[in-house]
Amino acid sequence: MAAAAAAPEIRHRQVEANGITMHVAEAGPASAAAPAVLFVHGFPELWYSWRHQVGHDWGAIVSWNLCLLRPDRVRALVNLSVAFMPRHPSAKPLDYFRRAYGDDYYVCKFQEPGYEAQFASLDLKRFFKMAITVQTTGSSAMSLQKMQSSNKQITLPSWLSEEDVSYLASVYAKTGFAGGLNYYRCLDLNWELMAPWTGAKVQVPTKFIVGDGDLAYHHPGVKGYIHKGGLKRDVPMLDEVVVIKDAGHFIQQERAQEISEHIYEYIKKFSTDPTHKLSKL
Repeated sequence: MAAAAAAPEIRHRQVEANGITMHVAEAGPASAAAPAVLFVHGFPELWYSWRHQVGHDWGAIVSWNLCLLRPDRVRALVNLSVAFMPRHPSAKPLDYFRRAYGDDYYVCKFQEPGYEAQFASLDLKRFFKMAITVQTTGSSAMSLQKMQSSNKQITLPSWLSEEDVSYLASVYAKTGFAGGLNYYRCLDLNWELMAPWTGAKVQVPTKFIVGDGDLAYHHPGVKGYIHKGGLKRDVPMLDEVVVIKDAGHFIQQERAQEISEHIYEYIKKFSTDPTHKLSKL
């Protein structure tokens, strides 16, 4: 087991909510009176992705929606990689992805019933090495077959170790991938359920950080939306957008110290500012 996963200062428990069982890793004061910082990971990740330090990837989407639905529960938000995506009044998310990338795009392929079974035949260590280190030079199609058949030698960057990869592979080998894929399968359902919030704004002080090599940053229209006023329109309390040069999608691991500093410098303002009142998450 990776050393960070076995650290005694990290408390693990299961939380039952809305018919879903979620694993939660906690650190810091156990007192309910202490302010909470919530770190939300994406796919294919685990709580372990935040071992160096906040939402990222799918965690970013969940965090945007938390702030959209319950701004009274959040004092400030630092979000990574995936910008807020306002609900289109008539176009479903999957229709957008199919038009933009075709049916072979991984988001579309994940809709197929039983698709998670294909992961069972993979070398999971190789899969995680390729998935976590991909940047804009990689294939946005994320073909599992191509990953498996590729003979390309993978050299791990300094920020990702064999121990890290082994831990991710060992956990997913036990749990499977269905849970993660179900987030993608609920895209259109969530779009339907969020109809009452069409046009709603995220009314929480926010800092958004993205790597300039992040695939999500290079989706059609995303850069313009972030930098030409769209994100600020939909997130009126957006304080800052930070684009980190030569960084990819899993930026909280790749640039751990830099991201930690950004998070700390932002949230510490709200621990002393009396105009911002915190409700416990």
